[in-house]
Amino acid sequence: MSLQIYLPPPERAERPNARQRLGAVLGLTGLVLAWAVVLLPCALWLLFSLVVRRPEAPSVRQQA
Repeated sequence: MSLQIYLPPPERAERPNARQRLGAVLGLTGLVLAWAVVLLPCALWLLFSLVVRRPEAPSVRQQA
């Protein structure tokens, strides 16, 4: 008694056409630009705040 599994013959894989590829590229480009618009100002603000507000370590003489 053996188990017989029927596998249909493999079909050709569908390849995306030019419109689908163009849509994918434009979508990815839009996502990258959207993240750049959000992250670039945040990165600049963080860099500016780190440069302007340098933490100064209090010396022992000033505490006494």
